[in-house]
Amino acid sequence: MELLKNEYEQRVEKAVRFIEDNLTARLTLERIAEQASFSKYHFLRIFSTVTGETVGSYVRKRRITRSADVLISTNQPILSIALDYQFDSQEAYTRSFKAVYKTTPGQYRKKGIDQIAFRQNELSEKRLNHLKTNISREAEVIDMQAKSLIGMSIETSLNNNRIPELWSKFMSRIHEIKSNKQTGRYGFQRYNADMEIGDLTEDMPFEDWATVEVRDFHNVPPGMKSHTLAGGKYARFIHRGGVRGFQMSLDYIYSTWFPASGYEPGKREAFQRYGERFFGPDHPKSELEVYVPIEPVKSAMK
Repeated sequence: MELLKNEYEQRVEKAVRFIEDNLTARLTLERIAEQASFSKYHFLRIFSTVTGETVGSYVRKRRITRSADVLISTNQPILSIALDYQFDSQEAYTRSFKAVYKTTPGQYRKKGIDQIAFRQNELSEKRLNHLKTNISREAEVIDMQAKSLIGMSIETSLNNNRIPELWSKFMSRIHEIKSNKQTGRYGFQRYNADMEIGDLTEDMPFEDWATVEVRDFHNVPPGMKSHTLAGGKYARFIHRGGVRGFQMSLDYIYSTWFPASGYEPGKREAFQRYGERFFGPDHPKSELEVYVPIEPVKSAMK
């Protein structure tokens, strides 16, 4: 059975490579399924099982992502880009683009930044393996009460990662927090108040926090500070394998899970909980919980 699963995954990888090489060509389900040596009906089921995506959704989002790179790196007219990537009109392209990036192609070009939150990355062998073993593809939706936290923070960015430095410093002083509820350790990020999740880039600075949950805010140790995580509805995922590959889990959550979920990211902070199954940042069996604030998609609300 395991051999059969591996063979299926290898066939899906072959189909993904074919898609990647033909994003500006006319693609049909029959042509893609042929690359994996499946009937188109069987391929639809296998692709969805392995990737968590439908074939049509994946192709459309990869075309949008690749076209977004063209938008900010060239002066090619938007209609020309739309036609290159197999959209029938600029209007159809704009609708699909907005569904992925939450903005229009023109506005995206005007900003001129490579937005990373919603882009659909290529499903490489590494990413397919990650989906199989390192992220819970189904979320548990929970209603959470507000949490009182005490800890430390540091300014960092994805490209200039100072998070290990923060946690090393915090862990050496964690014993000073006398009101610790012993519910694990909590990490979260704070951005400029007017920043939208879609504006996140690899160079954008943000404040990263390392904290624990506390009973009260009395006797905050020197050099530490308090923060309240707002209560509300969250989607809870499990990321496995320490902090390695964590960005791929976030990519799955924002580019695959959210579009199919009926939810959109809420305005509260997302956070991570490091509990009893977290054995260290490099331990292959470490698990951490990822909590993402959610709210119903506005167009789906009555």
